[in-house]
Amino acid sequence: MSNISRRDFFKFLTLSAGTTLLAQSSEGKLGLLEAGKTKLLPKNNKQKRVVVVGGGLGGLTVAEHIKINDPKNEIEVIVLEKNSRYFACPMSNTLFGEIKEVQDEKIPFLYDYVAAEKNHNIDVIITEVIDADISKKLITTTSGTIDYDFVVVAPGIDYNYKKLFPTWTQEKIRRATKETPAAMFADSGKEKQILLNQLKAWKEEGGKGYFVIIPPKSGKVRCKPASYERACMVSEFIKKYKLPGKVYILDNAPAPQAKGSTFIDVFIKHHRNTIVFNGMSGDEMENRIKKAGFDMTNFKQEEHFLKVEDTFATCSISDVDFDKKELVFQYADNFDDDGKMDKLNYAIANLIPYHRGNKTAEFFDVKKDKWGGIICAPNKIYSVSDSTVYAAGDIIGYHKFDPSAQASVIVGMLTGKNIANRILKGIDEIDFTKAGITCFSMVSTNPLKAVEIAKDTIVTKEGLAKAGSSTLTLLDGTGLIGWYQAMVETPFKY
Repeated sequence: MSNISRRDFFKFLTLSAGTTLLAQSSEGKLGLLEAGKTKLLPKNNKQKRVVVVGGGLGGLTVAEHIKINDPKNEIEVIVLEKNSRYFACPMSNTLFGEIKEVQDEKIPFLYDYVAAEKNHNIDVIITEVIDADISKKLITTTSGTIDYDFVVVAPGIDYNYKKLFPTWTQEKIRRATKETPAAMFADSGKEKQILLNQLKAWKEEGGKGYFVIIPPKSGKVRCKPASYERACMVSEFIKKYKLPGKVYILDNAPAPQAKGSTFIDVFIKHHRNTIVFNGMSGDEMENRIKKAGFDMTNFKQEEHFLKVEDTFATCSISDVDFDKKELVFQYADNFDDDGKMDKLNYAIANLIPYHRGNKTAEFFDVKKDKWGGIICAPNKIYSVSDSTVYAAGDIIGYHKFDPSAQASVIVGMLTGKNIANRILKGIDEIDFTKAGITCFSMVSTNPLKAVEIAKDTIVTKEGLAKAGSSTLTLLDGTGLIGWYQAMVETPFKY
């Protein structure tokens, strides 16, 4: 091992991590503790070390931009990531719609870290973080320990099934993840592939019944529009193959929880006979709009839509019978309806529970909010408890960034620059107003259309960054393809 290169050393760790875990499986916790005694790589005295926990869009963008702002290679950047491949969630709902333009561009959704390591001069170790001691600046992984000068915590989200179904056993939760997966993880694409396989099998079996999508009930959620974009794309699949089935959105809210009036407009105009929203077909939604005193030309105005929402139904999920493929929920026909229990059989169900901060963040003993986000200091992107512990992506707390790919990337760019400037220049500044956030949702294929919401970022006098003004636009869907190539492909490929 004395002649092995540093780069080859990391490749060895990457290749052997899975073998190490298998060897430890019979020893359980003892095996993990033994792994903690192995030093991954001693720090050198020539460089400051930044360890990034999580190789998703947020973490990898921070790593990339630290090095962009480190022209003399004075900073060592190491990314710890448990998956050897990254599945990009943004725009992946288009896989359900089999969009020709996406297929023609040969858009990749699965990436390894080979090009990122080379292009950004960083190291990626495939391993899982199992502990951290911020007083010692030491992280323990399944492959060994590693110390740091600064750490960026960017592990993403976890699902919170227990909050949604308090009486469910772990066995029932496991069934949900396998049979009705949420598919909101960048988990090498496993959950998304389960749904895609189910969709293909459904088509081959005749495509009867409902593809039911249950959005999260409320709270901080990764990409709130994703449930409704997915509904549109499955609808396009149904229309393409002339299937008799429909998409049924079973939502706790009377309108989509993001881009609400625009999605209702899209459902009626482009998916009138293929999407059912809380029991309402496109015709029924339009009828209720008229009963509220409006029409398709003016119902989207904010004050009008509030009245329309009062006439729309809601469906609140309460249980799932996986053996019967049956959903149990409370149905309320309108705002004044007390509701009643109802049931719905599904052919495919996409059950998305509440979200919460990824549990990996719990290893870092800093202040967190109830969701599990790391509470950042005012006007900063590092912990209020420890200025060497940074947050990136969905795990950012205090500031009010909607968990999304764009926020992860744009704020990640600013964070990488901030870290580099602190280390190299002693300057600790970050301008959140440069974090303009754009979110696209593909909503139809013929014509190819996407809904774009663009938000600027403001900073309050308390140093809290949040969304300011926003604009909502229906535009050519090729814009989403260009956005994906610029935002998602860049940190992995270029």
